[in-house]
Amino acid sequence: MSDRVVITKYRDFMITALIMDDRIWDILATAPEESRSFRTGDIIKAKVINIQKNLNAAFLLLGSGIKAFMDLKERSDIRPEDEIVVQIVKEAFGDKEMVVTPGYSIAGKYVALTFGRQGVGVSRRIPEEKKERLKSLILSKLKTEGRIGAVIRTNAEEAPESLIDGEFEKLYEEIVNIGKKAEYSLPFIRLYRAPSEISTYLRDLRTAPDEVVTDDSGIYESLKDELKSDGELSGRIRLYTDKDYPLIKLCRLEAAIDEVFYKTVYLNDGGTLVIEKTEAAFIMDVNSGKNTKKLSKDALILETNLEAVREAARQIRIRNLSGMILIDLINMTSRSHREEVIGELKTELKKDRIKAEFIDLTGLGIAEITREKRNVPLAEILSR
Repeated sequence: MSDRVVITKYRDFMITALIMDDRIWDILATAPEESRSFRTGDIIKAKVINIQKNLNAAFLLLGSGIKAFMDLKERSDIRPEDEIVVQIVKEAFGDKEMVVTPGYSIAGKYVALTFGRQGVGVSRRIPEEKKERLKSLILSKLKTEGRIGAVIRTNAEEAPESLIDGEFEKLYEEIVNIGKKAEYSLPFIRLYRAPSEISTYLRDLRTAPDEVVTDDSGIYESLKDELKSDGELSGRIRLYTDKDYPLIKLCRLEAAIDEVFYKTVYLNDGGTLVIEKTEAAFIMDVNSGKNTKKLSKDALILETNLEAVREAARQIRIRNLSGMILIDLINMTSRSHREEVIGELKTELKKDRIKAEFIDLTGLGIAEITREKRNVPLAEILSR
C-alpha cells in the first residue's frame, strides 16, 4: 500500500493529510507556528497570580500578559506568588485562557515519561502476552527513580527492544534535565518546547509513510531538524517546488476539506451516511439508497453496512470526531452478518492514530463507539 503525508497551506492553516492509495485518509489542521507564543506540550515555570476558591481554580502567569487556568484538584497547596512548573494541555481559544497541569510528561514514538506520576502503564491496544515483557523492560530502568513514571505506547508493540531502549534513554535524560533546570530557573522560562503538532502527528502514525511532501520551505526545514534522529522518517521528507501546479490542487485537498462540512456522504454502491451532531453524541445514519446490484435483501444489507462502517471510520478520522459516536446500521437478522460488521468496524478503528474503541452493537442495530478527544472537530477549527 503506497502512502504519503502532504503538508500545505490552506487559508490561515497548515493542512497535514495522510493519503493512502490516492484517497484522503486523515486530516490535521494547525495554526502557523509564528502566530503562537506557546504550543500544547510546552513546559514552563509559571507564577500563581490568583486563587478562585469558588471556581476551584488557580490563574497563573506564563509570561508577559500570558495567563493560564489550572484546576486546583490537581494541586491544592499553592498560594499567590508561588512559582510552579506546569505543562500546557490546551491552547487559548477566544476569550478562554490556556489550560495547564502541574504534572508534566514528554513522549516519544514508543514511550512517554511522566514526572510526578509513578509506575508503568501499557497501552490497552497491546496484546496481553506482550504487555508483561515490555513492562519489565521499562520497570528495570525506573527502579532507582522514585519521581518518574512511564507509559508504553501502542507503537511499541512491534518495535525492536533496541529502539525502545534508545528512545527511553533519550527521554529519561531530557526529563531529568527539565527537573534540574526548574530548580534554578526564574519564572516565565520555557523549560521544554514540545515537538510541533505536525512532527507529533508523523510520529504517532502506526506505520511510517513512504514520503512526506510539503511545498512550504519553513515546514520542510523544521521537519528536517525535528526528525533528524528518526531513522524511518528523516530521509523521506521532500520539498515540492512546482509553482504551476500547487500541491493542494494536485492532491485534491480542497474537495476533501469541503467534505467535512457535508451532512450526507455518498457511498460507492448507492447508499448514504448521514452525519449529525447532537448535544450528547455524533449520530451516523446508514441508508441503503439505490444499490442496483442483484443481491438478496440480506446480502445487500450486509454489503451496505460493511461499506458504511469503513466510511464511518474514515469520516471519524477526517472530521476528528470524538466522544460518543453512534452508527445506526441497517437492521441485520443474521447473527453471522452482525459479527462480520462488528469485526470490520473494529479493524477500521484500529487504524486510527487516536484511541477509538467499539463498545457494543445494540439490539436495535446501533454501533456504539468512543473516541479520545484531541482538539475540536476539523469543521469547527476551519470555521474560526
